[in-house]
Amino acid sequence: MAIAIKSRYRYIGTFIVGIMLFILIKPVIAQVPEAKEIASIRTLWLIIAGCLVFFMNAGFAMLEAGLCQSRNATNVLAKNLIVFCVSILAFWILGFGLMFGDGNSWIGLTGFFFKAFDPPLQDSFNLGFASLDLLYPEQPWMVVFFFQLVFAGTTATIVSGAMAERVKFWAFFWFSFLLVAIAYPLTGRWIWNPDGWLINNFNFIDFAGSTVVHSVGGMAGLVGAILVGPRRGWQGYNPDQVRGNRFSASSQAFGYYNLSLSTLGCLILWLGWLGFNGGSAISVADAPHVIATTMLSGASGGIFVLLLRGLRSQKLRLPLVINGILGGLVSITASSVYVSLAVAVLIGAVGSLWIIIIERLLAKLLIDDPVGAIPVHLGCGIWGTLAAGLFVNQFPPYIDAPVIRLEQIFAQTVGILAINSTILILSFGFWLAVGLTIYAIESVNNKLKPRNSQRIDDYEVNEKYQGLYRYFHYARTGIRVSKQEEAQGSDGTFS
Repeated sequence: MAIAIKSRYRYIGTFIVGIMLFILIKPVIAQVPEAKEIASIRTLWLIIAGCLVFFMNAGFAMLEAGLCQSRNATNVLAKNLIVFCVSILAFWILGFGLMFGDGNSWIGLTGFFFKAFDPPLQDSFNLGFASLDLLYPEQPWMVVFFFQLVFAGTTATIVSGAMAERVKFWAFFWFSFLLVAIAYPLTGRWIWNPDGWLINNFNFIDFAGSTVVHSVGGMAGLVGAILVGPRRGWQGYNPDQVRGNRFSASSQAFGYYNLSLSTLGCLILWLGWLGFNGGSAISVADAPHVIATTMLSGASGGIFVLLLRGLRSQKLRLPLVINGILGGLVSITASSVYVSLAVAVLIGAVGSLWIIIIERLLAKLLIDDPVGAIPVHLGCGIWGTLAAGLFVNQFPPYIDAPVIRLEQIFAQTVGILAINSTILILSFGFWLAVGLTIYAIESVNNKLKPRNSQRIDDYEVNEKYQGLYRYFHYARTGIRVSKQEEAQGSDGTFS
């Protein structure tokens, strides 16, 4: 009997101890290692952020179509759609390797036709992309390629707005290919690749692309807008007149197709910017701060452009408010992770002032930009990059060393000058090459047509252009639509 009682107490004691162990000891079955779980979350966030950036293409299409004339809506939408197709192939064939492939501080020499013949679902970390191991540790290369790809496509889309309503489809097509395949990745490497000379020698700062994306696209658009010339009737412009007398006609008013579309486009772009900036954060935990500064700077740009116009007792135009918001977003892109919320508001406010100043400057210089792409992307891209030098401080793991203010401002200035001058030269060369090539092809085709169908205005009356300027005229003719196409709202392919 005593043995039975002891045995009962033993069972009760074992049961109590088991219950206590079950409560106190955490289960370890099927737990995922913490580091792997964090890497998976980062991968998922990069995919989501990349999708948001991709959706910005819809915003650009709505914005540009709404701000242009109704007769040009179709060809503007077509360019915005096709340009992303072009960008995907150009970046895959050449751009990704030039930007992130192994090479030197100036150019990548490996990784062209990125993983073209690798078996599917094999993400081997082979030789050729050492930079990706440093920039995106534990991340699949395919997600990095996707995320960088949508940034490249954004750069090319900026150009279409600056040259809207008078550039030929195929001229824009081939220029976009060259921009994304060569110019964008080369300059982007200097800043975002760990081997780049601007980041290594000057500690140049551009968190998410005020310079890499927006200034590059804005400068390419500026060069194209100058070369192609204004729209017919803008400030009395007539390209058929001789130089010095082209702005003598009566000025024409240009209406908007649909400001509802433009407003929707602005809001879509604002949403996409949360992925644009937020996806660039090293840690997902940093993304909320980046998103908050992005939101505040965009709102500040919209409000302050309103106040600046109101102080001068001028009636506001909705497109100016839209561009004020976008200018604030561009301005904060270079520093959104580094600065406080109050500084983000200041940066956006100054960006709105920048929009007004550059719009007036372009009008004085007789440069036609139908949607305001140059003030928003080039102007605020320069300001945002300079603002990073003015306001950032040491902030590991993004900025490890103490920031010496004058040195950082100097570094930002060097980078602004280097990138924009390079893009100016490359864009000018690309536009000339594309324009002259199209001119030569169309001249041959024109001669093969029956006499009564030839475009005499563009291809025969060229004796008045002498010397070197004659080739600029040929290039302009190659990239600009004819008088009849411009009147019809056609880009030579879509109408």
